[in-house]
Amino acid sequence: MKNITVISDPGIDDLVALALLHKLNTNAKNCLVSAFGNAPEKITAQNAKEYISFVSPGWQFMHGSSTPFNNKFEHPWPEYFHGPDGVWGIHPAADISGIDSLKVFPNNKGVISLAPLTDVNKILKGNRLSKITVMGGAINIEGNETPFAETNIAFDPDSARHFFSQCLNINVRVVPLDVTRKVFWTKDIVNKIPELNKLNIWIKELLLTWFDKYNHDREKDFNLHDPLAVYLSYFPKQAVWTKSGIEVIIKGKRRGQTILNEDKPVCSIALDLKNAAAVSEKIYDLIFAE
Repeated sequence: MKNITVISDPGIDDLVALALLHKLNTNAKNCLVSAFGNAPEKITAQNAKEYISFVSPGWQFMHGSSTPFNNKFEHPWPEYFHGPDGVWGIHPAADISGIDSLKVFPNNKGVISLAPLTDVNKILKGNRLSKITVMGGAINIEGNETPFAETNIAFDPDSARHFFSQCLNINVRVVPLDVTRKVFWTKDIVNKIPELNKLNIWIKELLLTWFDKYNHDREKDFNLHDPLAVYLSYFPKQAVWTKSGIEVIIKGKRRGQTILNEDKPVCSIALDLKNAAAVSEKIYDLIFAE
């Protein structure tokens, strides 16, 4: 796969996803765009730069959006999941002083979006994208931000609605909660991460801190939301895809809900996996095995 632009709001599962992306193509010179979402953009930018310095020094960096399309924040930052700094205080030993921000989006033809879709719409205005994978939405299950909406969509429903109405002539894959909730690691699995290198040690400490800090009445195990989106962008045959357009509700209590709508531009939506347990294991092996 050629160089891609990845929009992220790191974020614990984002960082696991970025590590997976690095392992899938260690020679890529991807562009990492920091966006608001799991934390304010000034925090996600710090985490993104630390990731680049520590893991992928060949990547480019760019500051992304700090506010939604309508400039109104409708939900509190999800500190309950990521902590106030996005990583529960587990920062790698990284020097970010030499990392500068691009002024314009690179002309990469592929995008992976792990954050609200605000910046995807900005890219659409200037670039001819050929492929985009979106982690977002909840089609046949409840959302995780509201009973109706998944977090990435809920944080900017207007941008999501615009994107899914305008994504003509692009290969769009959508990876919603319907499948991301089926892939996860238990604490026992995380404890077995081999401490072979600095990346493994950092991610292991980050995940074990999450298991220690998080309120597990909400969910017991660590769901691989963003890592699955990265994985399926490389291995799409591991999912069962449905062809349909997507409508985003922007009014009332259902604001942010994603529903299938054949009148919208066609997307490929992952609504099931052929073997969820095998995918969880494969993601683990790709990141942590030598």
